[in-house]
Amino acid sequence: MTITTKIIITDTNIITDLSNANILDKFVKLDNVYISDMVKRDEINSNTGNINIIKKLKTIPATSEEINEMVNISKIVSGLSPYDIINFIIAKHNNAILATGDKRLKDYSEANGVEVIRTLKIIKLMKNKNIISVKDAINSCKRLKEHNNTRIPHNDIDNLIQEFEKDSVEC
Repeated sequence: MTITTKIIITDTNIITDLSNANILDKFVKLDNVYISDMVKRDEINSNTGNINIIKKLKTIPATSEEINEMVNISKIVSGLSPYDIINFIIAKHNNAILATGDKRLKDYSEANGVEVIRTLKIIKLMKNKNIISVKDAINSCKRLKEHNNTRIPHNDIDNLIQEFEKDSVEC
């Protein structure tokens, strides 16, 4: 099952958020979700989320050309890690969507022609594609809001919860 027509390249922010929301296990099973081999190898640890679930993510390898491009971009762009840049490059080269919670990476990617989705949009897409129920979507948002490390504005989370609650009443 997929949640978009394009593949999704995800970063660790999204993985952590979806782990905190307790829906990572469903996200990693999607047919079109990938993580860079470099990110999976170098950035994933127990702080990111459940390693056993994360290991199930499909990887997409960075080519030598993409690594060279990453090095060149890192020389001229500040504020992005090499892993941020490789995610951007892989998404761009594959006409993919970049899933990130990092605002600088989001802004850079969008300014350079890469579509970006963030955590709440992923939850909404998963609900709309019946990958998770409305109840699960609401609960995942509540878990995100309650989690100490959430960078997502609580107002945005509350608005999505209200949208889901309205959907559940209409069903």
